[in-house]
Amino acid sequence: MPLDISANILTSDLAVAKKQIELAKSSQLITAIQIDIVDCVFADAPTFTPQDLVDIDFAGLQIDFHLMTEEPMDYVWEMEAYCRHLPIRAVFGQVEKMSYQVAFLEEVKKQSWRAGLALDLFTPIESIDYSSWEWMDAILLLGVEAGASGQIQNPFLFEKIRKAKEKIAKGEPVKIFVDGGVKQTNIEQLQKFGIDGATVNSAFNQASDYKRAVEEFLSYVK
Repeated sequence: MPLDISANILTSDLAVAKKQIELAKSSQLITAIQIDIVDCVFADAPTFTPQDLVDIDFAGLQIDFHLMTEEPMDYVWEMEAYCRHLPIRAVFGQVEKMSYQVAFLEEVKKQSWRAGLALDLFTPIESIDYSSWEWMDAILLLGVEAGASGQIQNPFLFEKIRKAKEKIAKGEPVKIFVDGGVKQTNIEQLQKFGIDGATVNSAFNQASDYKRAVEEFLSYVK
């Protein structure tokens, strides 16, 4: 299977988010976007919420929500109540401020969305409850510390990937996704470590020519 690449959106400005969504729509090579939802408890720069997106035309793009929040379950309930028509593909919740991992995963899967847990850069793989692995469709490993785009990917990520793959080999099939600092200069190495997908922010959003940046990046993807 080819690597699953999504365009990442992390901003507190809804107008900027709409512009980045339009750019993703303009590239026929992008089929999914990851929208990061941050509250003022998890990081210093809170974003909008899923409810703020209900009037946007995503034109075929699928959405992966990455919930960097206190009690991500609250946002799942918000999506159930207000965002049913959004093209949601997956929901990842950060484990650091999550009380009940299995309950979160179970609630996400009730909506026929992919359910995943996300780990900040220095949060160990062991933070995932033993019983959570059988409920997870995917794990999202951050290559930078959560909350800000444009950071340089930390090499510690590769050790996390190795440990995750060892854990998965002993149990349920769980896909490994990477978020943070993903660029042309490291995507080949990430692929060699056996990841299943990655989300790209600054390499796309800060490029002078978005479509060309996507094309050049994907030329490195197998």
